[in-house]
Amino acid sequence: MANYQVSIDDIRIFAFHGLYPEERILGNWYTLDVLVESESQPNFSDDIANTIDYSRIYTICKQVMANPVDLLETVAETIAQKIRAELSQEVAVLVQISKENPPMGVSAGRSTVVYRLD
Repeated sequence: MANYQVSIDDIRIFAFHGLYPEERILGNWYTLDVLVESESQPNFSDDIANTIDYSRIYTICKQVMANPVDLLETVAETIAQKIRAELSQEVAVLVQISKENPPMGVSAGRSTVVYRLD
């Protein structure tokens, strides 16, 4: 059985997610890593229609990130579900989202959520 993976890594997007009012006003930088994995036999034939299109993965991430929600868990789950829904094959999706400088009393670091949809 073949295993085929496509990922986008270290994508930075500015968005307005968070529980606190100031997060919805000021916004923050987020870093995303998304891995899509298929166990079906790839038949690439040099045609983008036969692959997992990473530019479409990026577009889905941008669309989801543009709609503020309270929790990063919600963002990660929504991205994974939308990616799976758009692909014609059964895939596993791993989404990792990090929020830079989260509101936790220090002006450094980041918080990270990892979500896997099998």
